[in-house]
This record gives sequence, C-alpha cells and structure tokens, in this order.
Amino acid sequence: MRTTRSAQSGFTLLEIIVVLAVLGALAAVLTPVVFRYIDDANVTRAKSDAGGIASAINKMYKDTGRWPFYEDGDDNLAYTSGTDAAVLTSNATCVAAVCTDATLPEDETASDTWGLGGVLDNIGNHLVLNTPLGSAAAGKKYATTGGRAWKGPYVDQIPTTDPWGRSYLVNVANADPTVAEASQKWVIVISSGPDGNLNTSSAAALASNAVPTGDDIIARVR
Repeated sequence: MRTTRSAQSGFTLLEIIVVLAVLGALAAVLTPVVFRYIDDANVTRAKSDAGGIASAINKMYKDTGRWPFYEDGDDNLAYTSGTDAAVLTSNATCVAAVCTDATLPEDETASDTWGLGGVLDNIGNHLVLNTPLGSAAAGKKYATTGGRAWKGPYVDQIPTTDPWGRSYLVNVANADPTVAEASQKWVIVISSGPDGNLNTSSAAALASNAVPTGDDIIARVR
C-alpha cells in the first residue's frame, strides 16, 4: 500500500510551535498552583513536627515532673544557668558534653534572646534516648525507676530539620519552675519558617500569649 506524502512528513514546524505554545501556557498557569501546594504542604509538615515535639515534652513532664533542660546531674529540678541547656535543637551534635548545630536558624530579634550562643542540647537526647547533655558522667540521666521515672521514648524520632533545612528549637530555659508565675515566659517549639529567620522573640510575651511573628511556626509546650 502506498504511503501518502503528508503522512511521511510528520509534524510541520507550525504545528510544533503551536504545541509548544500550548504547553508553555499550561506551565504558566499550573506552576504557581504547584508551588503553592508545595508551600502549603511544607507549612503543614512543620506544624505537625512542632506539635509532635511539644506533645512529647508534655508527656515526659507528666512522667518525670521536670522539663528537659537537665545537664548538671544534681537533683534540683530548677534550671541551672550556664550548665543546663538554654535551647534544645532537633539537629545538635554533642561530643564531650559540647553541642553544636550547623542548621540553627538566624536570630532576627533585637538581641540574642533565643540563647543561640549559650548551652545547646539535642531534643532527642531527652525525649528518645535519655542521654541528656553530659550524661556520660554518672548520675546525669533521668531516673528510670520510682514514682517520677523517665518512661520514654516519648516519640519515635525527632525530625532533624524543618522543611526548609533549619533546626526546630525549644526555648527550654523559660521552663524554669523557680521563676515567679507572673514573670514566666511561654515555652514553645519553633520553626523559623520559609525565610530561616527567627522573627519571634523568645521573651516577647507572657505564657498566655504565644503568638508567632513573621512566617515563624510555633507549637506551645506551656
């Protein structure tokens, strides 16, 4: 059977241009929708991660009667400035009782109110492993027997970073139970959001007013 010449010639240049134009128009319409969906999914994941960490901290408190800032190994449930962790992070690496975190968000507040230059510890050391900072020394783990025993792990795992590659933080020093109630600040889990900057001051509000600033994402611990 003889094949016609038009069938042999395939697509014309004009047809290819039309197809490309249609594809370009579709891409222009769909791209913002796709990116908006991705942005929404990232925010939803960060909210879920932060909420999960906050819930685990509260479970630990119900068991142990103490907040996860333990480092100095004494029996005092109060926060010890300079030795207990000021900030827990989801991605700290701890060696010889010194913790560093290469994925800390930027502190955009007037001063270093998040304590990012102070003592850090990994959230997972308290909620998953019972290896708080300095636990290599005897007596520095949470008790695992008695009426106030650590009964973790309180969460299967801690997400290393938020969807934008920054650590989740807990301003754990603000949980100090010796501070008068009227002066206590809120304790939250925070993601610095898409911009990677901590726009929310860790000392900006009382416990009842944990409101994020900018694109930060928070979950209240107490």
